Amino acid sequence: MDRLRNVIVLLRGQLWIIPLVLSALALSLAYWVLTSGASFLEVRDVGGLWWLYGGDASSARDLMSSLLSGLMTMTSLVVSVTFVILTLAANQLGPRLISTFMGDRQIQTVLGLFLGTILYVLVVLRSLDETLGVEGVPHVAVTIGSALTVICLFALLFYVHKIARAIIADSIVARVAGDLHNDIRSMLSSEPNETERAIPDLTRPRAGAVSLDRSGYIQVIDYDRLVTLACRADAVFAVKVRAGHFVLKNGEHVVVHAGRPLDEEAVQGIRAAFVIGGERSSAQDLEFGLRQLVEIALRALSPGINDPYTAIAVIDRLGAALEEIFTRSLQQAVWRDKEGKLRVIAQRSDVQGLADAAFDAIRQAGPEIPAVLIRMADVLGQLAPVLHAEEAREAVSRQLSKLAETTTEAHLAPSDRTAVLRRIEQARVATVPRPKEGSIHVL
Repeated sequence: MDRLRNVIVLLRGQLWIIPLVLSALALSLAYWVLTSGASFLEVRDVGGLWWLYGGDASSARDLMSSLLSGLMTMTSLVVSVTFVILTLAANQLGPRLISTFMGDRQIQTVLGLFLGTILYVLVVLRSLDETLGVEGVPHVAVTIGSALTVICLFALLFYVHKIARAIIADSIVARVAGDLHNDIRSMLSSEPNETERAIPDLTRPRAGAVSLDRSGYIQVIDYDRLVTLACRADAVFAVKVRAGHFVLKNGEHVVVHAGRPLDEEAVQGIRAAFVIGGERSSAQDLEFGLRQLVEIALRALSPGINDPYTAIAVIDRLGAALEEIFTRSLQQAVWRDKEGKLRVIAQRSDVQGLADAAFDAIRQAGPEIPAVLIRMADVLGQLAPVLHAEEAREAVSRQLSKLAETTTEAHLAPSDRTAVLRRIEQARVATVPRPKEGSIHVL
């Protein structure tokens, strides 16, 4: 399932898929209309239908030529604007967000509509012979070409509106945050403490280690396949890497605990369970979306841009993401076979690591911006209602301690430092567990 999800994620970021599909549909429509498939639509009294093209072949050829020229101009404009927006987004928000623009379904659909209409008009234009009379002109095909061109005009207006909204930082932050929430819901169970994460003690001796023999980013690990291989070898695999890590060719990536070393077939099977690529993927990497949001904040806090309000918007979205994470079960870290025997121990993201990935880099980039520090303290304090697990409470408490240390060491005005420390203390008070109602405290 994770392998399929990874393929879908990679295909979603491709700009050409939807345009290719729409172009194929346009070619099919042109072929169908120009052949007997649309014969039932042809009428003898063309003048009786005002919306149906009724000219001769020469006029139809001139019309389609003009439509083709206009469509080529509009398509060139759309492509040019797209590249300008991608350049601006890469400079201001980070180059890793280009895939977010490329994966936008609406942008892909507009490009596909223009390309498909151009191909349709080209095919119809080839069928127009000036020797054809009024009776031989494919009136329906010319009418459909004109209608598609009108649709492209409105699509161009929508595209301009879409692009104008797309370059607003808050819109990008909201889009990336929405993708992050979708990833959280797909990777984490809604029932707390549903997955096994406590690492049991290993009683079997170490029989060796397996390197992945490839370098790159781990995109997906097929843990079910590792369980099957461990059952065949009667072994326990301790996976020392996880999705999102960059690995070198050599190293102890999978430690094998068994009575004897693995054969070459089993080693190759372990390596085949890892999908390694040139970039990170959100298919199994819980920190992927967090780091995308953090990159936007870091760009905003850079001296060249200096936009703390975008960083504050990112902090709000990170708080919402952590809130949902704290209410769910984290990724499974222990796999057993059907008999309940331990087979695979995985290294997965924990609460502390996720909190660090969300806030550490932003805190380090903006130690002298009181508004950013205050908002970070407020968001951490607002997480108090979902801090049911001790691990989550410790992660938030540790972040507040780091924030207080940064505030104390930063070059801030005394009044600003006092304001930040006050908000940090309020957040600490909010995250302290309260006694249950009705409990009696004996002094």
